Amino acid sequence: MNQWNTGRKQQNAFWWVKFLLLSFIVGAIAGTTGDFVHVITHTDGYPPHGPFSFLPLLPVKMPIWVPFLFGTAVMLMATTHKLASQFYHPRLEQNAIISSSAPFIFVLLYALTGFLHTGTGGGEDVWLAIATFFIWWLMDRTAMGAGLAVLNAIAGTMFEIFLVGIGGFFYYPEHANLFGVPSWLPWLYMAASVCISLFVRLI
Repeated sequence: MNQWNTGRKQQNAFWWVKFLLLSFIVGAIAGTTGDFVHVITHTDGYPPHGPFSFLPLLPVKMPIWVPFLFGTAVMLMATTHKLASQFYHPRLEQNAIISSSAPFIFVLLYALTGFLHTGTGGGEDVWLAIATFFIWWLMDRTAMGAGLAVLNAIAGTMFEIFLVGIGGFFYYPEHANLFGVPSWLPWLYMAASVCISLFVRLI
């Protein structure tokens, strides 16, 4: 019995290592891709003379810590959703196609916030709020999913305000109407939360 328990614990630990690693990789790729769009569209940017070197092979300057930041952020969000997954059931949690496509849906939404530039504090906030609500209504439709999305939005937005405050990066003035970050940013974090909540149920 002790050997069986030991084997089960080892298997559990190995599963968590794989889960955290996959979450980190997906977050690093998705987040860096979205932020790359923000940089090339002059939504945000990074100090040209920071203490860190820049990612190679890119036509813009993005510090090497960017993928690690996004990877860690998504890993933390994914872990939260995985631990909470037994307590609520999003509407499309059994839909493997939508769940596996969730990261791509988020990256598309992330990229659109860079390409569309319909007015921070105005049109951009409106269409992103509508898109986020639609994503939640289509994929989730639970009170707990909405609550987790709000908590992730608060935490993510506050952390970006902190990073902007210490000079880690910046949003261009026309996109910096909320303590240095865009007023539409919380909606983007809410959409990320809903998409991650579906994706982690496949892992």
